[in-house]
Amino acid sequence: MQPSRILKGSRVAEIDSACISDGIDSKWLMSNAGRGVSGVVLDDFKMDRSNKQIKGVIVCGGGNNGGDGFVAAMDLIEKGMDICVFCIHPAEKFSDDSRFYFDRLAKHKNTCIRFLDFEDEAEKADFIKKAESADFLVDAIFGTGLHGKDIYGQAKEVIDCINYIKYSRKEKNENLEIYSIDIPSGIDSDNAKVLGAAVRADKTVTFGCKKFGCVCYPGRQFCGDIVVFDIGIPEKYFNAYEQFFEADIYWAASKIPLKENWTYKHAVGKLLVIAGSIGYTGAAAMTCQSALRAGAGIVTLVCPWELNSIFEVKLTEVMTYPVEQTDDISIHINAFEEIRELAEKFDALAVGPGLSRNPSTIRLVREILKHIKKPTVLDADGLRALYGPREIDGENNFDLSHLVITPHSGELASILGREKIGLEERLEASLEVVKKYNLVSVLKGAATLITNHEQITYINPTGSWALATAGTGDILTGIIGSFLAQGMGLFEAAVCGTFIHGYASDIMACKTSRTSQIATDLLEGLKQTFLEIERIRY
Repeated sequence: MQPSRILKGSRVAEIDSACISDGIDSKWLMSNAGRGVSGVVLDDFKMDRSNKQIKGVIVCGGGNNGGDGFVAAMDLIEKGMDICVFCIHPAEKFSDDSRFYFDRLAKHKNTCIRFLDFEDEAEKADFIKKAESADFLVDAIFGTGLHGKDIYGQAKEVIDCINYIKYSRKEKNENLEIYSIDIPSGIDSDNAKVLGAAVRADKTVTFGCKKFGCVCYPGRQFCGDIVVFDIGIPEKYFNAYEQFFEADIYWAASKIPLKENWTYKHAVGKLLVIAGSIGYTGAAAMTCQSALRAGAGIVTLVCPWELNSIFEVKLTEVMTYPVEQTDDISIHINAFEEIRELAEKFDALAVGPGLSRNPSTIRLVREILKHIKKPTVLDADGLRALYGPREIDGENNFDLSHLVITPHSGELASILGREKIGLEERLEASLEVVKKYNLVSVLKGAATLITNHEQITYINPTGSWALATAGTGDILTGIIGSFLAQGMGLFEAAVCGTFIHGYASDIMACKTSRTSQIATDLLEGLKQTFLEIERIRY
C-alpha cells in the first residue's frame, strides 16, 4: 500500500517539460486533463433524473488551464450539455496548446464563446445571467503557475463575481456546483496562500497528484472535494522532487502491528507515561487512556506522590508510580534515577502532558531525554526542555534521534527562537526543526505536518476544527506513544497516530457535532476507528 504523493505546483511545469522532452505530446496531456474534468462533471450529473438539458458555464484564462477548459467544453457539448465558454483574455494571448483547442472548440457545432470585458456592462450582465441560470460552473482561469503576487483587474473581478453568484444562489436555496481545474484560481499552489481572491470550489479536479496548495491552509478551504485524475504522466517524473505524501485509512491500517492469537499484554507494548501536576491530572489521564485504546498492553503513569490517590480513582486500567514532588506538586528532578531504573522495563515513553513549567521538572525532562534512549514522544510542558534559559544547543547538545515532538505553532516558534510561525511558514519551520535536532516533528494544527530527518513530510488529511479544544493533544500523545511501545518506528508511529487521531474526531463529529466535541469523545472514536482498521487488517 503506497501513500498518495503531493507536489508543489511549481513542479508541474518542470514535469511537463521533462515529459515533452521525452516525446510525450503536450496536447495529448491537455486532452486527457480536459476529459478528466468533463468525466467528473458527467458522473456528478448522472444523478439528475429530470429530462432538462444541463447548463454549464466554463470560465477560461489564457494559459494551459484554460486549454483544459476548452477540451472539457467540447466533451460536455458532445454529451448533450448546454455549455457557454467565457474567455477572460483575448485569443492572441493564449498559450500554444490552449490556442490549438480553442480553435477546435470554435469550429464545433453548438458552441457558445464569449470574450469577457467587465468594463462593458452588457457583457458583464450576460455573464451574470448565464452563471445564475447554470447548473454548474468550471473555473479554468489560473492553474498551478500562479505564484507570489496578488491577482488584480478583470481576473479578480470575475473571481469575486463567481463567489458572489454562488453565495446568492445558496441564499435562494439554489445550487451552483463549482469545479476548479487543478487548483482553485487565486491559490498559490506552492504555499496555499490566497493571492487576493480565490474561487470557492465545491470540487477540485487535479492531475497526477494533489498539490501542496490544495492540502494546506488557507488554500485547502477553497478546494472542496479533491479528485485526483491520472493524465498519463509516468510516476518516474515525480520522484526527483520533494517528498510530500498523504496517508489514508488503508495505508495506516497496513502499518499497525498485527497481534497474534496467542499474544499477551507484555508482548504488545509497555508504555511509561511521565505526566501530570496539580491542576493538570486530566492531561495525564487522557494520555494514558488513549494509549490503551490504541492497543498498548500495559500503561504505567509516573506522577507526583500527592496526586497518586487521584489517579488511582481516575484510571482503572492504568498502574501508577508515585515519585518525589516539588513544592508546587509536580515531579521533582530527584526522581530521575528512580525513573531511569523503571524505564528499563518499558518499550517506550510519553512525556509532557500536564507536567508543569516548574524548573525542577523541566530539568528532569532534560535528563530523561539525555540518558533514557527509549523511543519517546514529547509534548506540551515537556517541550520546554528544548528551549528556555538552558537550550539543548552548543556544549549541552545531545542525541535526540529517539524523539517524536508534537508542538503547535507557538511551541515550535519558541523551540526555533522565533516570534511566531504563520500558516504559510509551517512547512519551512517543520523542515528546520528536524534538521536542527535530528528527530521527528508533528507540527499540530490545520493540516498537521509530520516530518522526519530525511525531509519527508506527510500532510495529514483527517480532523477539523473540532480538535481545537483542550486535551486533544494529550490524546494524540497517548496514541503515538502506544504505537511506539508496540514497536512501530518513530515516523510511522507519528504519521499513523496523527491520521487515526483525526479520523476518530471525524467519526465522532457526526454524533457530537464539531462544536460540541470534547477530547474524551475521541476515546469512543478510537474504538470505532480500530473496528474499521481490524476489518481491513485481519
